[in-house]
Amino acid sequence: MDTDIHLTTPTDQIAQYADKPYADYLSAEDVQLKSPGWDPTMGGKIEERTLLTPEDIEEEVKGEIHIDYPIVNAFVNLSRLSQSETAVHLQRACNDLLLDQFLDDHDFHGLATVATQKPDKAAEELDRIGDEDKIVGVFLTSTGPRPPLGDPEYDILYQAAEDNGLPIAYHGATNSGFDIEFPIHSQEFEKFVEAHVNAHLWSQTMTLTSTMVNGIPEKFPDLDLVFLEAGISWVPYMMFRLNKELSMRRSEAPLLEKQPEEYIRDSYYFATQPLGEPMDPEHMKTMIDMVGKDSLMFASDYPHWDFDHPTELNGYLRSLFSPEDRERVLSGNASEVFGIGI
Repeated sequence: MDTDIHLTTPTDQIAQYADKPYADYLSAEDVQLKSPGWDPTMGGKIEERTLLTPEDIEEEVKGEIHIDYPIVNAFVNLSRLSQSETAVHLQRACNDLLLDQFLDDHDFHGLATVATQKPDKAAEELDRIGDEDKIVGVFLTSTGPRPPLGDPEYDILYQAAEDNGLPIAYHGATNSGFDIEFPIHSQEFEKFVEAHVNAHLWSQTMTLTSTMVNGIPEKFPDLDLVFLEAGISWVPYMMFRLNKELSMRRSEAPLLEKQPEEYIRDSYYFATQPLGEPMDPEHMKTMIDMVGKDSLMFASDYPHWDFDHPTELNGYLRSLFSPEDRERVLSGNASEVFGIGI
């Protein structure tokens, strides 16, 4: 089971599900062109892949990299749009497109798109589509929303997700506001690799900290929180750092009743991509043991240029862990969290 498959959703396709004047806006202002200008393809040296149709998913995801249960997302970053009214309208269009073109008649599952600028409207959208069997979670971009995603203004969104049994999937990105939202130093990076190494990490550490300090797992105990596309090696550092900091400054997180590590092990999950490449394989085993095999789930990030083929993780799991542990990481944990029977 793959928890992070990105669709390519051309704006003219989204426009077919949007009302005027928002459909016209898509033609005039291509929302997917909001980019700081990085060149992830290295001047065309890296092949760009796209998933435009259900047939592409069948051929490339299920056929070539052998994913039986893909969880797809529209990957439209509405949270960076300046016009919040437009973002709110387009969340409905994105979700209707996802259901109509990819989920209703195909054996895939998907994550709902919402606009974080108006949490009450995002909650209404989750209530609208919460009964759709193929919608199994909520996709939130963690690079870009203001304030950070643990802020109480998002409580209504989290409440709707919990009420509808939809886990939250946080996803960082380099091209969705990293250069604007993060410290001024990030604007001084000259190479794409400098931004790419740090963007997802900084987005996710901020989001983990914000949700913990603001007591999200205590306020919404039945809500699962999944972190995509930052790998796993940062997780032990943050667990232990939060344990120490909040033991000294517990008054600044008054809602918490347990150690941060306990909440993380109970309610937080981490997708494996990008897996990282330690020179000693035993270090990978140590890292997986520290994060916890019950907290991990496979993600490829296909079709992006830096996607992880499942054989890489599977190699570690076959040689270093039991068959039962391997099954949990490759499919069991995601099956439970997203409620997908296999």
